[in-house]
Amino acid sequence: MLSGKTIQIDDIVYDADALANIHPGGPLFVQAFAGRDATTAFLSYHRREFPHHKMTDEMKIGNASPLQKKKDTEYLELCALVETILPRTKSFAPVSYHAKVLFLLCASFGLEFYIHRNGMYTWYLTGLLGWLFALIGLNIQHDANHGAISRNPSVNRMLGLSQNWIGGSAIDWIHQHVVQHHIETNNVDKDPDIVGNALLRFNPTKPFTTIQGFQHISLFFLLTLFGFTYIVDSVKHNVEQFHFTKYSGLLYRYRDQELASMLVFAVRWLVLPGVLSTTSSITETYINIAPLFIVGGTYLSFFFVISHNFEGVQYDNNSDVGFLRKQVASSSNVGGRWLCFINGGLNYQIEHHLFPRVSHIHYPTIAPFVKEFCHSRGIPYVHFPTIWDNVLSCSRHMYIMGQKR
Repeated sequence: MLSGKTIQIDDIVYDADALANIHPGGPLFVQAFAGRDATTAFLSYHRREFPHHKMTDEMKIGNASPLQKKKDTEYLELCALVETILPRTKSFAPVSYHAKVLFLLCASFGLEFYIHRNGMYTWYLTGLLGWLFALIGLNIQHDANHGAISRNPSVNRMLGLSQNWIGGSAIDWIHQHVVQHHIETNNVDKDPDIVGNALLRFNPTKPFTTIQGFQHISLFFLLTLFGFTYIVDSVKHNVEQFHFTKYSGLLYRYRDQELASMLVFAVRWLVLPGVLSTTSSITETYINIAPLFIVGGTYLSFFFVISHNFEGVQYDNNSDVGFLRKQVASSSNVGGRWLCFINGGLNYQIEHHLFPRVSHIHYPTIAPFVKEFCHSRGIPYVHFPTIWDNVLSCSRHMYIMGQKR
């Protein structure tokens, strides 16, 4: 019954295109989940159960066995609590947030223009630009591609394309991050973020290699390569329409524009420097461009890694534990309001995973209530006071994961 052009919510299968056409949050999210069960996705993004009674019979294809055997009443209770503090209609970004967007985009565009215009491909300028790219990724594209900036899907889509400007792919990111990682966080079979490799063992079910015994040290050096590999992988994934799992068939229509944006990025950082650089050596020019990818990729990946790899983190193997408990047990927080402002709220990883469509501006407001709710029900809620505390815990966790037992 479930095919590449249908979508399941609870025990009902819908025509994905028909549902996408009436989705108030825009068609892209529905299209991204085509061929899958979107019950948990709808619940976490809308903080309520799906209104089946409002759907027309023409949209309904048939019935199927529900993926969720029972309702996550704890999560629904938390949603009701958060609704009293932050109603759904007020969960989007306030006007003040757009000042940050304007500053980051203007600073990034201005600095890049200056670099190209003057042929100033120096390591300190490209390194600074890499950091600005990372901040765009954390503060703008992340919220936008979660639909958390505005009720207007066009605003989210437009700002979400900033992911393509900094060297990635919004479509690939939505498939990997929204469709898979957020729904199946630390699921040993379904989360692409814990695949690992011969050098790094993130997944406790994967076999050991000797070199992984040093991963608690090598991890932070290997993160410097993320900016390079991510761009190459984004191209590969869009060409193959596959990233850990196959893309939804309804995402194919975006492929040409995604590949075109990657070509533009290649022109900006491979072709133009070769033409405009004021240095006599092309090799020196590209060496000076490397910090763009090293700084940007390291800063982006660092905070994601430490938030899901820490002492006591739990993994899931398709157990019947509810969404609330899975998300809280597989994520951690660090720091407070100022780090939230700088890093787009990704330091409040617990609140983000529970309420991905809430603008990061609101995380410090709802976090104390989420924490108290979890403690009252015996749900482990991990919040590190400093980044250093989080890094130490991550290192100890990675050391244990790298030891053969």
